[in-house]
Amino acid sequence: MSVPPDAPTDQPEPPPKPRFRMPSLAQAGALVGLIAGIVSLVFVFFPGCRPQASPDTGKIEVSDILVRQPVTFGRYLKRLKLPPGTLSEEQLGRRGILIEFHLQIEGFKGKELPLRWELNDNDTNEPVDEDQAVTIEPSTNNEGRTWFVWAPAPETTREYYVTVTIYQPPKGDVDVPLKTFDSPKFTGLAAPA
Repeated sequence: MSVPPDAPTDQPEPPPKPRFRMPSLAQAGALVGLIAGIVSLVFVFFPGCRPQASPDTGKIEVSDILVRQPVTFGRYLKRLKLPPGTLSEEQLGRRGILIEFHLQIEGFKGKELPLRWELNDNDTNEPVDEDQAVTIEPSTNNEGRTWFVWAPAPETTREYYVTVTIYQPPKGDVDVPLKTFDSPKFTGLAAPA
């Protein structure tokens, strides 16, 4: 038997479905303020959580390049405020040249940037000596200071220059140069009398 559509039924009507209500402007503003306050407190108590520029990207600017000579290796260590350790008086008294330069680093906070130097003959551009001098590790993402590179100077009257290369943070076996610059040319040191 079929029930006419107008006939009453014994089943109760289902409750109305709740509808989403848009918050008022004041409620939305209060919610945004609450979230911002929580995030600010997290940054205060956990400063390492703050977003920072990626340390693997950045740039380096070099300026004010000077050559000082003669400079002993011991004097170079004093300029860097490094102890002489177990080096002999002969090693500390070794004469060379000091390349002084201003370095402005943006980015690379906490990353090691290897620095190498190469002593070159000015007439032939052939390398005479080379070494890894220091590793630069910026403590901030915007750091500027004076750096020094020491190289032994040949005891001749020929002219030389030093090429300094700062590399990107090491990744595997590949060294990728970040910045390279040449010192002004200089004359070797004549043998001491």
